[in-house]
Amino acid sequence: MKLNLFAAWVSFALVLVSVAALGGFLVAAGSGNAAWAALAGSVCVVGVAVAVALYGGTVRHDHRLHHETPHIF
Repeated sequence: MKLNLFAAWVSFALVLVSVAALGGFLVAAGSGNAAWAALAGSVCVVGVAVAVALYGGTVRHDHRLHHETPHIF
C-alpha cells in the first residue's frame, strides 16, 4: 500500500510540475526566448514521461500481485 501512495502522489506532483512547465514554455516561446522554451519544454515532457512510467509500472506490479491499483484517496 505504501508503494501505491508513493506512486500516486509523486505522479500527481510531476503532472503539476509539467503543467507549470508547459505554461513557462508557452510564455517563453511567445516572447522569443528559445533557450528557456527548450528548457521548459524538456521539463514538461520528462515530467509527464516519468509520471506515466512510474504510475504504469506500479499498476503493472499491482496487477501481477493481485492488488488494487494506485489511487490517492
